[in-house]
Amino acid sequence: MKKTLLILALILSLSDLYAQVNAFGEKEKTKKEWFFAIRLMANLNGSLIQTAIVKPKPDGGYEIQHIPQDDWIRQVMGTENSNANPDKENLIQKYNVFEVPNKITNEGIKEFTLNKTKAILSNLWRLKYSEYPFFDPERNQDKGWAKNPDDKITWMPSEGQIQLLKPYGITNLSDFFIGEHLFDLLKDVRNRDWQNRYIQSAGVYYKDTDN
Repeated sequence: MKKTLLILALILSLSDLYAQVNAFGEKEKTKKEWFFAIRLMANLNGSLIQTAIVKPKPDGGYEIQHIPQDDWIRQVMGTENSNANPDKENLIQKYNVFEVPNKITNEGIKEFTLNKTKAILSNLWRLKYSEYPFFDPERNQDKGWAKNPDDKITWMPSEGQIQLLKPYGITNLSDFFIGEHLFDLLKDVRNRDWQNRYIQSAGVYYKDTDN
């Protein structure tokens, strides 16, 4: 009887130890309640997108914390504290949004990642608009990738284009792209083939964009 109890106690101890460690030498990841998110809507600071972190609520909605774009990027990179990145991972690298050239090292990596991510975000307006919507002499000749069947509607893509965005976790264009879906979008939107497929789904072919 004593031998049986001793064996049982040993099994329970080993089970408890295994539960505390995912794998040998690996630190257990912090469970996240908040997630990085982007919405294709203008904010009060003049940006054409909203950068935020969101927390799912039991009713299916989200608690939203809007974050300035540069701070948001640094949180994504893991260089600033964030409820959406408690382990301070470089999520740009984790989700392979883009590669950093080998010649860039040390602090240069952070600067490159920040600027490259800003460049990607600065192109997201093209998903929603057929032309740059704000007055800006340097950008008013820029064309977006969106194309509504009604030429007078320059602020809404076609239904076919919206369908191409739905696999990234949205139902309506006003929804947030969240978490892994968001990082998939940031990666794919850089791809020329993806850009052209999005454009061609509205019956329009536009070739020259910088990302």
